[in-house]
Amino acid sequence: MRRGVAPLWLRRAITLGHRLFETVASLAFGVMALLFAYTIIMRYGVGTPSRWSDELIVILFLWVVFGASALVVPVREHIAVGLVVDNLSPRLGRWLVALGGITAGLILLAALPVTLDYIGFLWRERTPAMRWPLSRVYLIFGLFQGVMGLRLILEALLPFVQPDPSQSPDPSQSTERPT
Repeated sequence: MRRGVAPLWLRRAITLGHRLFETVASLAFGVMALLFAYTIIMRYGVGTPSRWSDELIVILFLWVVFGASALVVPVREHIAVGLVVDNLSPRLGRWLVALGGITAGLILLAALPVTLDYIGFLWRERTPAMRWPLSRVYLIFGLFQGVMGLRLILEALLPFVQPDPSQSPDPSQSTERPT
């Protein structure tokens, strides 16, 4: 196995996990749309507003946005300011992006215990309509913070571990036997 290339089973597991999370996020968004329609029908058709559906829409929205952001959306598709990096040489730009990714990832991971402590503190408080503990509602923030911290660090290190696909492999380094 070449250096920097993930085994096939790991790549398949990552692809399967990505598809699973993408499907769950899509289904949750569909449920949000149905709940929104239900809320409108109850409020304007029946004349009785539904508090629980409004609350569930907000909770699902939080989970879809932060969950998909952490688990589905590629890091390169997140908001970035490329003004400085675009004006540097590719090599220096790669180092600057890596430094920024590692720094942001370490900050997110370093602050994670405080975030989880606060989320744990919220078990006392409950949502107004459904009476769910706020610790369950806001758990997605901790998950987002931890996953994004790890993803930023891994994405920053990936270009230095993975071989550059634009460079052709050196035939003298090949382990294959000529036929």
